[in-house]
Amino acid sequence: MKNPAWRKDYLVVIHSDYDNTWRDMTIPLTFNQAIKFVRAKGLNLALSKDIVRIVTLSQWAVFENKAEVTT
Repeated sequence: MKNPAWRKDYLVVIHSDYDNTWRDMTIPLTFNQAIKFVRAKGLNLALSKDIVRIVTLSQWAVFENKAEVTT
């Protein structure tokens, strides 16, 4: 059986102040890949300031409908 840690069900999303929306920055990733993406792009500070978030695909589906990410 596959290890659930290898499932690619996370996205990195970023907030746009211009139109107050969120957009996805990546294709579906594993959690480890999402962390490495944030670190490689130098978005650690943005992650701590809640400008960038790592969300699951199910959270993103709800987020697109409601325009709000639940953590």
